[in-house]
Amino acid sequence: MTGHIGYVFQRPMLLPWRTALGNVMLTMEVTRKEMSQQEREGEARRWLDIVGLRGFEERRPHELSGGMQQRVSLARALVFQPRILLMDEPFAALDEITREAMQDELLRLWSRIDTTVVFITHSIPEAVLLSERILVLSARPGRIIETIDVPFPRPRTEAIRGLPRFAEITEHIRGHLRAGRADIESPERC
Repeated sequence: MTGHIGYVFQRPMLLPWRTALGNVMLTMEVTRKEMSQQEREGEARRWLDIVGLRGFEERRPHELSGGMQQRVSLARALVFQPRILLMDEPFAALDEITREAMQDELLRLWSRIDTTVVFITHSIPEAVLLSERILVLSARPGRIIETIDVPFPRPRTEAIRGLPRFAEITEHIRGHLRAGRADIESPERC
């Protein structure tokens, strides 16, 4: 059985009294009533392993780093195999090194799952690295300025950041956002 929509918040939103395993099992407790406790636990352990958290199943959120907490949140969203996964700036609160590690983790996961991912980010390089298609939105009111198909094949690695085409796409998007910012700050708009 698969679900329709999974959601990964900007912050992990884990229940502090539950372990990593318990937080992932929560989704199945709510959505998979037909599964036994043993089946739910096995599936939760499998997803924690997939996101690289084998050995941390019994840790509570305060015992995990920010990146580890976000991986528990990702496992919790993926455990019921949603058709669509919404990710609302899931790496925004992470330091740069952890953010890059999570981007690599997400690229690795996408090669293993059959899920459409809608990823919201304010980081232009992150959007270019992770996306198949980028929708550039205007400022108030939000509307689509341009749709950009990202030409890099999968599997992707951090190495694409050094490609000239990566820099061109990044700068093209940055130009749109700078132009939109100038429109907001112009005196005629006040």
